Amino acid sequence: MCIFGSKAASHIVSVSFVLLTITSCQSVSLETEGAPAPDIELVINKDLLNQRQNTASAPKTQVEATITVYEFNDVWERIKLGFQLKEAYEHPAVAKQVVAYANNQRLFDLIAERSSPFLYWIVEEIEDRGLPMELALVPIVESMFDPNAYSRQQAVGLWQFMAPTARSFGLQQDWWYDARRDPRASTKAALDYLQKLYEQFNQDWLLALASYNTGDGNVRKAIRRNGGPALKANFWELPLANETRLYVPRILALASVISDTNSFEIILQPVDNKEPLAIVEIGAQIDLAQAAKLAQIDYAELRALNPGYLQWATHPENPQNLAVPVNNAELLLAGLKGIDTNDLVTWDRYKIEPGDTLSGIAQKLGTRVDILKTVNQIPGTRIIAGNSLMVPRTTDTSVLTYLPNIRTPKVSIIKPPLSYTVRRGDNLWAIARKFDLRSKEIAQRNKLSLASVLQPGQILDLRFASNSTHATNNAKEVSELKLYHVQPGDSMASIAKQFDTDLGTLLNWNEIAKKDLIFPGQEIRVYPPGVGIE
Repeated sequence: MCIFGSKAASHIVSVSFVLLTITSCQSVSLETEGAPAPDIELVINKDLLNQRQNTASAPKTQVEATITVYEFNDVWERIKLGFQLKEAYEHPAVAKQVVAYANNQRLFDLIAERSSPFLYWIVEEIEDRGLPMELALVPIVESMFDPNAYSRQQAVGLWQFMAPTARSFGLQQDWWYDARRDPRASTKAALDYLQKLYEQFNQDWLLALASYNTGDGNVRKAIRRNGGPALKANFWELPLANETRLYVPRILALASVISDTNSFEIILQPVDNKEPLAIVEIGAQIDLAQAAKLAQIDYAELRALNPGYLQWATHPENPQNLAVPVNNAELLLAGLKGIDTNDLVTWDRYKIEPGDTLSGIAQKLGTRVDILKTVNQIPGTRIIAGNSLMVPRTTDTSVLTYLPNIRTPKVSIIKPPLSYTVRRGDNLWAIARKFDLRSKEIAQRNKLSLASVLQPGQILDLRFASNSTHATNNAKEVSELKLYHVQPGDSMASIAKQFDTDLGTLLNWNEIAKKDLIFPGQEIRVYPPGVGIE
């Protein structure tokens, strides 16, 4: 077992010279901003520098060199410095999308919260490849940084890969694991794909982004229909589908707003410029509930940090690693010492064969029929050959406490407590996700910053969750309130129809104007028919 730690905090060094004349070796002055100067050796080719000198008696002057070291505490600052497509920000189509994003503080709060576990690593990968940092914003438009996002076209994950495309880029998909949901695996594949498209389309990033959205075949057809030479194809002139014509400007508009948040009155919540997660290689399959217990973190948080695993355990073959908060990695390793690998999994998967019965399976596997029915949510006794059953390796019903929800529902009931006692390994993001709240609101209520380190035993006040932001003004209706997460392609009208309610009422519940944009992952409050708010 081993841990893959984080890289050192990034810095960018820029070197500039003012050269007058050199006739011999010179001293070099180094100045730094905000950090000690790095060890840099300047090698000067004296012959080249003296090409225009006629005599050795020419006046001697000194090289003035300034080294500026940029060190970042916030990943967003690295992103801003890495933007490379700024010329395109001025296009009218981009300006139109900027208007939609400007002053939308709620959107950018959600972006910062959703992206915080994964953004540092994504930026590292983009920076290592020398790619435009605008690519780090693609998951905002694709999925609102939700690794579990699932579109009507069956695209999945942060980068919204369709199954065939994912397979072509080596993303594993089976019963246990879907790499499209794995932030690291899918990011590598998405950047590979974008780089391939960039080379295919004459090193034009706008065409590459358009192809990522609609497919390279559709972009080639549009180029042919446009009639001009392929080498001079211009994204803005191509007859592409409306979705694609909006897709690229939205990415550029986000970059435009992020690059100048002050002008748009946006406060971009900082994301620490350090790796928040450690990747622990287990070396065997492990039950996620047991791993969470060993690492002393909440089970829901462990699943949220490892969304690629579809079942209750890591893969029986590969992968078998887990992402955990850096501070919990050693706890997990310490807990694993001395445990037999056969004891790491408390569940088995059994594939139903023709002729099987629940009683026969229970007898064969040393368990009970009632446990099989409870675990697998079987109302009667009918089972279907070819389906799979989850089977606990023990008849101790306490293990059912750790039974995972294999699929996160789109709609969940909000029941946050009035207060929460911090446990070891907790952070604001994980607590907010656990109770369907926003980490910013928890921080504000408790006079904390989003970067605050929580202490075990600390009491957090969650009473704000009972107000109109997260529940009804009438306490008896709290249990009726449900939360719907917007899916790609949704509109307020379609959501109202889905839940059999009036559009105006739905807008009123959520304090949303009819003209306001909604985005994938946004939380929409929904009540059953007949329930209203004052």
